Amino acid sequence: MFKAALLASIWLLVACSDPAPLTGGIELAASRAEVIGSPVQLVVTVTNTGPLIPHLGLVFRTADRWYEVHRVTDLAGCTIAVEAAAFDCGDLAAGATNTFTFSGVATVAGTFHYELGVRELVQPYDYVNDHPDGPDVQVWDETVTAK
Repeated sequence: MFKAALLASIWLLVACSDPAPLTGGIELAASRAEVIGSPVQLVVTVTNTGPLIPHLGLVFRTADRWYEVHRVTDLAGCTIAVEAAAFDCGDLAAGATNTFTFSGVATVAGTFHYELGVRELVQPYDYVNDHPDGPDVQVWDETVTAK
């Protein structure tokens, strides 16, 4: 009886403990000055240094979303999760690195400001490299001009 109670207490303690934080390295390269109709690329490399990231989300944290101002021709194995303003790139295992090369064609003229964060797209929606003042984000601007 005592042994069963002890095991139940340990299980409850483990179940209620905070999960390991999501950590990783993120590198980004993107087209920054284009003409409508020209090819564009967005390349994001994520190295997971923490636990499994379920449904890795490359999340746009500003009103400008890369997939809305370009006709996307290659989703790099991801899907567009409009409700999350993100690319949903599936699970990323602990210790794994994946490079996502998105390709498209510039379709909208203007100057766009992007902030890209990386988080899981399943609850509790934790960000990779989250801090009390917010998660690490990749920031860049892009200018698309008319022909």
